[in-house]
Amino acid sequence: MIGAWRRLSRDKRGAVAPTVALSLVALIATGGIAFDYARMAAMDTELQQAVDQAALAAATQLDRTDTAQARATAAINTNVVANRLAINETRFANDGVGRGLSYTLTFCSDYDDSKADSANPCTVTAVSKEARFVVVAATRTANYALTPIVGALSSAMTARAVAGVESSICNVAPLLVCVASNDFPTAADIGKGIILKTAGGNAWVAGNYGFLDFGNGNNGVISALKGNGLNGCQNQDDNETEPGNKNATDAVNTRLDVYAGTEKNEAANCVPSTGASCPAQNTRKDMALTMTYAIEQAAAAAAPLPSSVPNCGTPATGNGNPNPSIAYAADWAQNKDARQFGRDGCHYNGTCPSAGGAQNFGNGTWDRDGYLAANHPGVTAAMIATALGGGASATTLTRYQVYQWETANMGSGRLDPVQVGATIADPGNPKVKGNKATYTFTKQCAFNQPRYAPVASSAVKDRRVLPIVAANCDNLKGKGAA
Repeated sequence: MIGAWRRLSRDKRGAVAPTVALSLVALIATGGIAFDYARMAAMDTELQQAVDQAALAAATQLDRTDTAQARATAAINTNVVANRLAINETRFANDGVGRGLSYTLTFCSDYDDSKADSANPCTVTAVSKEARFVVVAATRTANYALTPIVGALSSAMTARAVAGVESSICNVAPLLVCVASNDFPTAADIGKGIILKTAGGNAWVAGNYGFLDFGNGNNGVISALKGNGLNGCQNQDDNETEPGNKNATDAVNTRLDVYAGTEKNEAANCVPSTGASCPAQNTRKDMALTMTYAIEQAAAAAAPLPSSVPNCGTPATGNGNPNPSIAYAADWAQNKDARQFGRDGCHYNGTCPSAGGAQNFGNGTWDRDGYLAANHPGVTAAMIATALGGGASATTLTRYQVYQWETANMGSGRLDPVQVGATIADPGNPKVKGNKATYTFTKQCAFNQPRYAPVASSAVKDRRVLPIVAANCDNLKGKGAA
């Protein structure tokens, strides 16, 4: 018996077993921490990605309408698939709630990124029309699998994300037009004429127009109208309407080579490299210049009857002493026989569809044949439609399509100056000075290409096209309004 105890005390086999037994707790705890930490990190990433996507989905509904907040909530929290825009699941939470996520939404009228979270950067609002941002949060719990051996039982993770939708205006002139519907313009609106009118009092209806302030008031409005408008984008919330009457007509008319009123001398400021204050290449307008052709001869001679008077557009030359002279009036004059792109027929007879109580929006039907007969004899709408292709037809030909056809045919005489009406002669009433008598012949000339200023370069935007803001004018407020 004594020998057996001696042999046992000297036996070293299994001497590490106690050490292993004692360290087993630490080994299991370390492995458990690693396993559960990996699970926790994965759930945190998963949860953050979910709220990021949910916030973006909810923000798409913040359109400043009365139902915005309800739709934003339904977009991510509803069980109705037809209304849901995002569905997110967590596969690393095991708190018995299932894979689906439930979100908490907070709506903000403003969100100050410069503030720390503890300073409440969100200006909370319950008014849907004021909601510009949404804060989305979600919380899930992971019950640890192995870490409880060291006393840790679970970890709750909360993820938050902020998103908002901002509307901007880009590359437009400082003008807005009130539209008849929020989806204007649709394909059906292409080619319709619009009569623009200032608002009567404070009652804005479809077709009313106003001015936008890009930040520098009246002078900026006029400058942008003469130039190419806003170059780039601005947050729409940073823009306000600019009150008061502006010299808009004079500024816009520079695009048509009409320099009158406050812009009478602006032709000298035309910059072809940018197009500012320059006309378009095709400036079809309902105005004419008076051309005077004068012949001077001996007072005793018979009144001259020239076989032909120079055509409109012939350069001014001579002074009548003794050569014939050609001169043009300094100003344009309205002329009903100079056919421009006219209004829709319903604008003349009062049968346009009513939009917002007004008949400012037309139906797209205009006098194509009369315009072509006056400006392009022998050319029909069908011929232009065939030349344009792309689905154009004689019955739907728009003013802009005709304009494009004219511009494409500039070198074929399509835009040459044309005489309006008959030549007026006064051979029976010459101006006599000494032994000389001057006989004059006058005609009205419509110029369809620029005369007073250079043509903008081809690299510059088409100056006949004026991109403007199509606005919903409900509850429109101007600068300084409450």
